[in-house]
Amino acid sequence: MTGPVSGVVLAAGLSTRFDAGADKPKQLYRVGGESLVRRACRAALASALGEVILVTGHAAGSVRSEVADPDLRTVHNPSYADGQSGSVRCGLAAVSDAAEGAMFLPIDQPGLDATVIDRLLNVFDGPDSIVVPTFRGRRGAPVTFGRDWFARLEGLQGDEGARPLLRELAARVRELELDSELPLIDIDTEAEARSWLERSGSP
Repeated sequence: MTGPVSGVVLAAGLSTRFDAGADKPKQLYRVGGESLVRRACRAALASALGEVILVTGHAAGSVRSEVADPDLRTVHNPSYADGQSGSVRCGLAAVSDAAEGAMFLPIDQPGLDATVIDRLLNVFDGPDSIVVPTFRGRRGAPVTFGRDWFARLEGLQGDEGARPLLRELAARVRELELDSELPLIDIDTEAEARSWLERSGSP
């Protein structure tokens, strides 16, 4: 890694596919005794990221209370219902001017830990870099974009986040092959959460 990379934890969404009920936002769903948003923030803070920014939206007050940490910066996306692209732009606006890149971290991949984050950071090689993790040919998150691509990220719209840009720039992307699929598995339902726990062997 040639310079600091900021971590942007995307925790603003409505998670409409998650079936735990309106009173239990996906961000606060507990896996292995710990909420998804806390797990994601803990992993990011334990890594070599230069800073960690949490983007809130839906259930913002509860999410902030869940992850209160002096080393965590929090920004709010008031337009969270409009899709993930707004949260990407919101987080990007808070990234330090000294950062050479930004890693966008989901909260629904409970197997993502500081070791994987640091491996991705070690592949990042400057402002024109784009890094994604893969397993057996399937790309996943978190995705890291160098500063040269920030202006393109700021122009994103809708709920696909950075996926359209990744498709356009596919030939520029540097991949890191992981040893296991578990860090890339995202959970969209309680059934998937239970399945992940069974596969991972987590208590």
